[in-house]
Amino acid sequence: MIKLVLADDHRLMQDGLRSRLEREDNFDILACVGTGHEALESTMALKPNVLLLDINMPGLNGIEVLEKLEKKQSSTAVIMLSMHDSRDYVIRSVKAGAKGYVLKDVGSEELVMAINQVANGRSYLCPQASDRLLEQINDKPKPKDDTLTNRESDVLKAIVNGQGNKDIAQTLHISVRTVETHRLRIKKKLGATSTAALVKLALQKGLVNE
Repeated sequence: MIKLVLADDHRLMQDGLRSRLEREDNFDILACVGTGHEALESTMALKPNVLLLDINMPGLNGIEVLEKLEKKQSSTAVIMLSMHDSRDYVIRSVKAGAKGYVLKDVGSEELVMAINQVANGRSYLCPQASDRLLEQINDKPKPKDDTLTNRESDVLKAIVNGQGNKDIAQTLHISVRTVETHRLRIKKKLGATSTAALVKLALQKGLVNE
């Protein structure tokens, strides 16, 4: 028998969940609660196999409940129920210790399957949640772009030659503000914190002729 606690602050949703899950012969619903604090207290007191936990709860939200259960080393497996398939919610829930993540618009058969899997020591993510995790894994940091544009190269050469912003502006027929913008971008691309460091890096990298 799989013992359950249902935590959702919407009474209609809570009643619907209870009505559907009570049809399963191997489910025993121990409690239905409507706040995060009640979810935490009921889980610690009743020790269900699975807690179905709404992510948006009054008092403590679902992720905060998860984090507190983890600190208390609860053996209850938690399935997050949510209206949201945002990457942030999925990642935070999994990191906080959720064994499942299911959207509220899934079919009841899928929810029953998720409960059975999680109760048997496995994990379950609905397809949308799986997609968000894969997006996170596949997102690679963009390589640093330290390539200078032609105009930035002209400005850098002038800086190395000791010209000030006004002189560079007159030589290149651009405004002083534009020169300042180019100077900042060049420093950022080359990782220089000062003009002296910028000149040194430019010469070391062979970006200009001495």
